[in-house]
Amino acid sequence: MMTIKKVSFFLCAIFSLLLAACAGKAAKEAPPSFLDYVPSRPDAVKSNYPLDTVDGKTASEYFKDEGIFSGWNLGNSLDSHNNGIGGETTWGNPPINEELMAGVKEAGFDIIRIPVTWMGSVGPAPDYRVSTTRLQRVSDAVDMAHNAGLKVIINLHHDGKTESGGRDTGWLSIGSASRNQNSYNLITAQYVRLWQQIAAYFKNYGEWLIFEGFNELHDGSWQTCNDFRQFITLNNWNQLFVDAVRSSGGNNGRRYLMVNAYCADNRQALASHFTMPTDSIEGRLILGFHYYTPHELTIQGSLSSWGTNPERQRVDNDFAPFKERFIEKNIPVIIGECGAVLQLFGINKGREEQARQTRADYISHVFGTAKKYGIVPIYWDNGTISGNGEKFGLFDRRTGQPNSTDSEDLLKLMINAVK
Repeated sequence: MMTIKKVSFFLCAIFSLLLAACAGKAAKEAPPSFLDYVPSRPDAVKSNYPLDTVDGKTASEYFKDEGIFSGWNLGNSLDSHNNGIGGETTWGNPPINEELMAGVKEAGFDIIRIPVTWMGSVGPAPDYRVSTTRLQRVSDAVDMAHNAGLKVIINLHHDGKTESGGRDTGWLSIGSASRNQNSYNLITAQYVRLWQQIAAYFKNYGEWLIFEGFNELHDGSWQTCNDFRQFITLNNWNQLFVDAVRSSGGNNGRRYLMVNAYCADNRQALASHFTMPTDSIEGRLILGFHYYTPHELTIQGSLSSWGTNPERQRVDNDFAPFKERFIEKNIPVIIGECGAVLQLFGINKGREEQARQTRADYISHVFGTAKKYGIVPIYWDNGTISGNGEKFGLFDRRTGQPNSTDSEDLLKLMINAVK
């Protein structure tokens, strides 16, 4: 007779196998109409950008040869939005400039992630035409970063944002798409069309420009989702992202592409229900995840003490599996976002100093542990150093210089931890 424990294990195993099979089938049997749609006029191309030479290295070879060890996020700029319209200065940061890019490179970073929110710049179905003004401004930022000597990642960011409670802020709703076939078809068609157009516009750019399919897709429950329909949808969207880019001409046939698991969570990336897309060319895919553990320290700013042996070991335990699962199989791994907020306590200077030292110790440890396992960490910077919100800012966005001596010290700690 089977015990309850054995029955549970058996059912879980069957569920995992069915889920993996369904996910793979959904990815491979995606309706061809999503990729075969012919727009009413050709998609825009940045025609004044000459075709870059691509040397054909795998992503692992490229990261190694180019010395890509750490990066920085241009957060709360091109990903900012209001009333369903993506902006640049909407959340208080100044326009992106060359001084900032030069400062990021001078600080020692190798790669910059430029989050982009596209909603409000996309026309109606079925063409879902992306505004050339938006494409041009994104390319302005990409060009400035490249001219400063940085590798670049661009993505679809808050287009997939869902608030707690399941309230969709963005149109790329994994909850809606997984519950209703008609919603899935409409959302997926727009998603594919966006990537076809972004890829076409940047098709002459070299391998230094990396595309990331989407940011933190979830239904409002963040990492706790157990809805297999959403996992299948996510795997399918990752596959369609790869297929759409690969068929968009120019250097896109060999471009490095970055995919995330559910909510860009490290645990979800290691789960059996997440599958890497298949690709028409070997060695060009990158896995990403975000790391804000513990949340009380990194996001909430309510924990001012950290650093016990178990707390440090937790970072090792979280990062170590990626080495065998992905990196040793020639799939580079990027922590697309990580960091810890600045904590201010007014007259309580003793606690503020403790929090400052804790923040430095934590960030240095995360970067150093990432280096230990061959993972590339990218710090999340939203440009903010005051007020009641999340204070991740390290640079003066106008001058490109560290915004304080404390930030300057943090930048040095990060770079020293990975070099």
